[in-house]
Amino acid sequence: MGKIESYLGFAVRSGKILYGIDSIKQSKKRKYLLVLSPSASENLREKAERYSTDFRVPLVVTNENLEDIMNKPNCKLAALLDANMAKAVIESMGR
Repeated sequence: MGKIESYLGFAVRSGKILYGIDSIKQSKKRKYLLVLSPSASENLREKAERYSTDFRVPLVVTNENLEDIMNKPNCKLAALLDANMAKAVIESMGR
């Protein structure tokens, strides 16, 4: 398991994560990072990119499916609600 998977696991355990485009759009909480699964449909990818652009939230695509990382069936998109974890994920993507 890589660093990104570890950071996402920390976010899940601390409750600092939202799953799915609908819950992300409906939540009033501040989002710091969108994480997209490589197995996401083209439609979801476009919606995530549009949301990312409209609300100035960075979007990253993981190497591994989010379903496997988070043990959540059919999970294709997640949003991190913690600034420090989002920063750590972005930094580890650059390596």
